[in-house]
Amino acid sequence: EGYLAGAYGVLDGPEQSSWTFSLPKMGEPVQHYELTKIPWHAGLPGDRRQDTSLIGNLTLVGKEIEGKKGEAWTKNQLHWSAKIDVACRALCPAFGANPPTLRKNMWEHRWLSATSCPSGRNPWAAKFALISTWEDDMSLDNKDKEYLAGLMRGVVLALGTGQMNSAMRQGDAEWEPPKDLLDVLNAIGGIPSGPSGGLTEEEAKEAAKQAAREGTG
Repeated sequence: EGYLAGAYGVLDGPEQSSWTFSLPKMGEPVQHYELTKIPWHAGLPGDRRQDTSLIGNLTLVGKEIEGKKGEAWTKNQLHWSAKIDVACRALCPAFGANPPTLRKNMWEHRWLSATSCPSGRNPWAAKFALISTWEDDMSLDNKDKEYLAGLMRGVVLALGTGQMNSAMRQGDAEWEPPKDLLDVLNAIGGIPSGPSGGLTEEEAKEAAKQAAREGTG
């Protein structure tokens, strides 16, 4: 509860507490760990009324939302939280195959472990509506999703670099993303759309070749 500066103090300290993303009231989120890492954000497995041994730290992505008890999320936090959820669902087909559901693939921190974090702030209905809208707009079949997931993994890995996190956390206005990250982002932005809003197999192959060519220039 409180400002992210205090949360970063916990993250950088000796306490066994860590999470993947921090969402400020204003500005872009900070990614502290790659999605392949297992932060300590949901307590010990099975330490609440429900056995969390199959979820919690092992399979959930933890997000620290700046704010205090009784304080609503900002539009910025709602936007980025939903955007991260859409990306994670695309990268994790086992979860993405099911609609966002409370206590199944979407959890409040306090439902998993005892915590002093302010509860009830998460605007679930608004976030689920955003997720549904964005996923419907994607209109991708499984092959499309696999192809885009490959590109998204490159972005996630690039965003997880210590250089970028340090620059974002310290507010370095002069920092610019490395060229390889820009190449990936530009390649994604230049992908053509098929009639359904997704990519045909032929278009996906051609887009991959185009991205490879442009990424080396």
